[in-house]
Amino acid sequence: MPSIADRLILLRKKYNLSQTDVANQIGVTPALISAYEKLERKPSIDKLIALADIFHVSTDYILGRTFKEDSSAVLSVEGLSEKQIKIVRELIFEFKK
Repeated sequence: MPSIADRLILLRKKYNLSQTDVANQIGVTPALISAYEKLERKPSIDKLIALADIFHVSTDYILGRTFKEDSSAVLSVEGLSEKQIKIVRELIFEFKK
């Protein structure tokens, strides 16, 4: 299973970005990006989300929980009420049965 480091290096190279480029985009130092890529540190949830946004992938992809790069399977519930979100979850649960 690929590590966070493997995925970050792969994505950074795919987008032809330096560690400094990525660091500037998420508001950290290049040394911290280097530490992520050497598995010396792990990104916080906020930084993980920012990295996923930069590379247009899901956080699960960066974490190695999926091999699918695109996040088209991710369902946005932004703007829905709690009641609507509950209904969507119940529908998904029923479809998965």
